[in-house]
Amino acid sequence: MHAARPLAKTLGETSRIQGITFAAGTDVFFGLDDRLTACAIPEDQVILGVPCAKGLVHFHPDGRLARATLAAAHQTRGARFEPGTRLSWLEDGTLAAHLAGPQRVGEVELPAAVSALLCPEGALIRWSRQVESEQSLGAVPCAAHSKVTLFADGRLMRATAARDAVIDGVTIMGGTDVELHAGGGPAVVTLGAPLSRGGFTFEAGTTVVFRSDGTLSVAHLADDLSHDGRRFEADTYLQFDADERLDSHVSIGWSIAERARG
Repeated sequence: MHAARPLAKTLGETSRIQGITFAAGTDVFFGLDDRLTACAIPEDQVILGVPCAKGLVHFHPDGRLARATLAAAHQTRGARFEPGTRLSWLEDGTLAAHLAGPQRVGEVELPAAVSALLCPEGALIRWSRQVESEQSLGAVPCAAHSKVTLFADGRLMRATAARDAVIDGVTIMGGTDVELHAGGGPAVVTLGAPLSRGGFTFEAGTTVVFRSDGTLSVAHLADDLSHDGRRFEADTYLQFDADERLDSHVSIGWSIAERARG
């Protein structure tokens, strides 16, 4: 029976771990399964073909790189990333990059200090940036000092609304997050005014989910609601079919309470 490896240690000499050579002074961290999860390298080092800057480097359970900051320019997914860019190789195969400088990804020119998500083939999926002052993108007045996420073509995908606004006849509540479909219609919003859909009238504060064709999919009730002699409590989720007929409903609070009583 061998002694368990400590969860963290500082290497006293050059050591080879999971096929990677680390210099003395490197801090290495292990999971309970004895696999390397992260390291803090004292100097810049090429790890698994990637020029990693000194500091923290993270690994997936299978040994692949999970996150690192580039010490030198690096070409991957058809794009050349500059030193200082932080790359994250996600489990679904996508690559997240927080850019240190202006960057061209495919046909899209991205400014510095934005976060971009690339598909396994290298195409840009979406990107995010900070807005320092209130800025209108499409129909949404985006709040100052908030993050906005854009589709690859620059259209708004997700933001925090600075104030109430109307998108395709739906009033969104200021100060809440709004998510849009690629076509510009609302996907997930919190209502800033009552909305009548599917035979129901939803009060302000209700969170609603729309399909890409504009039909109502889900409503998360902010207040108790009565409809056709039935009463639905606040925090109930109502699900609607493609014709906006009530298909099912569930009250999270009720189900948890019932399970607790059981």
